[in-house]
Amino acid sequence: MFFTKKHVEDPGLNLDQMTGEISFIQRSEVESQLKMIHLTTADLRVINSLQPFVIEKIDYIVDRFYENLHYEPILLKIINNHSSIERLKMTLKQHIIEMFDGIVDDAYFEKRKKIANIHVKIGLQTKWYLCAFQDLLLSLLEIIERSKLIKSDYFHSISAVTKILNLEQQLVLEAYDAETDRLRSQIEKQKQLVRKKVANETENLATISEQTNISFKELVAQSNEIVAHADTGKNLSLIAKENAEKGKDHIHKQAIVMSNIHHSVKEITKDVEELLNVLSEMQEIVDIVTDISDQTNLLSLNAAIEAARAGESGLGFSVVATEVRKLSEQTRSSVKDVSSLILNTNSQIDRLTQSLDKVSGDVESGNNHMNTTENHFEQIVHTMGETMLQNNKIQKEIVSIVDVVNNMEKGFEEVASAAENLTKVAHEI
Repeated sequence: MFFTKKHVEDPGLNLDQMTGEISFIQRSEVESQLKMIHLTTADLRVINSLQPFVIEKIDYIVDRFYENLHYEPILLKIINNHSSIERLKMTLKQHIIEMFDGIVDDAYFEKRKKIANIHVKIGLQTKWYLCAFQDLLLSLLEIIERSKLIKSDYFHSISAVTKILNLEQQLVLEAYDAETDRLRSQIEKQKQLVRKKVANETENLATISEQTNISFKELVAQSNEIVAHADTGKNLSLIAKENAEKGKDHIHKQAIVMSNIHHSVKEITKDVEELLNVLSEMQEIVDIVTDISDQTNLLSLNAAIEAARAGESGLGFSVVATEVRKLSEQTRSSVKDVSSLILNTNSQIDRLTQSLDKVSGDVESGNNHMNTTENHFEQIVHTMGETMLQNNKIQKEIVSIVDVVNNMEKGFEEVASAAENLTKVAHEI
């Protein structure tokens, strides 16, 4: 035990009851390390004798340790991401107290290795670890200084604490190196896989780019052909529209002609109706003349009878009556012929009227058809105009697409070139 007060006859450290043990199953390298730093069981007993002082001041040591974290915010961030300060304080207290148990064995080494692996895993850099140990060393030296040991025990205590802390640092840094080597080896394997994968993918990319480039060249050729067809379609639409407009004009003219014919037929029909009226009047005159002829014939017959009664004195009158009868009969015959002609004319006019009605109906029907056809041509002209507008839009869109395809072709050529360069880089990595 350490003496808390210095006496004139101070017997020094009594280490007979203290623990000091070094025990390994298979750790020849560790034994070499202990020999190089001259850590002995006597040193461990000195360390164990300091444990009561450490336990007494453990809260001060740990609080001081974590107060220094405020100088580096990144350390606080690491702690908050993986744990908490309170939990780590409890762990650190246990760790420091166990450090002064005076026992260095396989369990001691495994525990330090585990802690070091955790430090590597959470991304704690070695410089911060070394800074923390330096602060811990200063805290322990301060405790030793306040214990007021005799000079020989004071230096022996400092030497022992320095050795055990150095061993702690060796173990942790060794674990750091081992974990770093493992990660480096793992990274190297990943790099090998990445190299291989990049090489394969870049070769595939180069092949795909080359094939795509060929396809795009074919697409460009097809696009240019489509543009040519679009131009042809545009020209054909223009010609069709012009022809439709000409057809519309021709139909319109024909409609005017048909309308004129229809008007003329109507005029002829009116003339025929007037002719029928005239023939009707003539028939009435013929009827009058026929009546007159009949009456004249009757009068001539009566005159002939009266002349016969008169005898010789009536012979002259009889001759006149005979001549009148002959004239009456001739007139009747002529009137009959005229009446027959009128009947024939009426018959012809009836047939003409029927023909005119039929022609008028056909003309009117044809005129309606012409109007319908003209409307259809109007729709065709309108549709062809819309078609031309659509063809113009399609042509512009196709030209835009061809421009995009040409740009993409250049882009794929650049991709193919980049893939070749990437393949070279992948082989050089």
